[in-house]
Amino acid sequence: MSRARRVLLVLFACAAVAEAEGVVPARLAPWLDASTDQLGSRAYVPSPERRVGEVRILRRGDATVVQTLLYSKVLSRVVGEIRKKELANWPGSPDAAAYLEALARVQKTIWSRLPTDRRALDRRQKMWIEFVLSPGAALIAIGAFEIDESDGEVHVVSREPLVVLEPSRAYVERNQRLIAADSFHDGDAARGLLPEARE
Repeated sequence: MSRARRVLLVLFACAAVAEAEGVVPARLAPWLDASTDQLGSRAYVPSPERRVGEVRILRRGDATVVQTLLYSKVLSRVVGEIRKKELANWPGSPDAAAYLEALARVQKTIWSRLPTDRRALDRRQKMWIEFVLSPGAALIAIGAFEIDESDGEVHVVSREPLVVLEPSRAYVERNQRLIAADSFHDGDAARGLLPEARE
């Protein structure tokens, strides 16, 4: 992909964040600005052969971001799998309950926007999820996005934040590690990309 095209895609992504001011508090907006994103590693989920999305570990300024991009014709099923893992990892957690409620709400919003014309070329539902951790913030953002696949890879053209949550820092930090370990299986590919856990 050419440099000019990459710059254009970043500008679209930033514009989408700017349009969602009602969802993103101004003080958190810098941590959702993808213009400085540096990709550390990526894993297709559940596998490269059967992928319904991918998990990316990013650096965004002083933040570490574990980003999940889901693009599936049956997004509700993928969200259901996330729900099972979340309930197993966080029994009784109010942070997990709020996250799962937000996931379900965003999934229904994305489903309601799906074109009714069955001949539409791309009927995949697209949701992005970010666990963002920096010295000054710990948050989860969930929304819709559009992609470009002209060169065989998924490039985010625009993002629309639909929900922003501020759970406990411990929840964001541990979930980053759980998602990375699950996506990269033994965790070797992700080791060194996430900051050391704080005691």
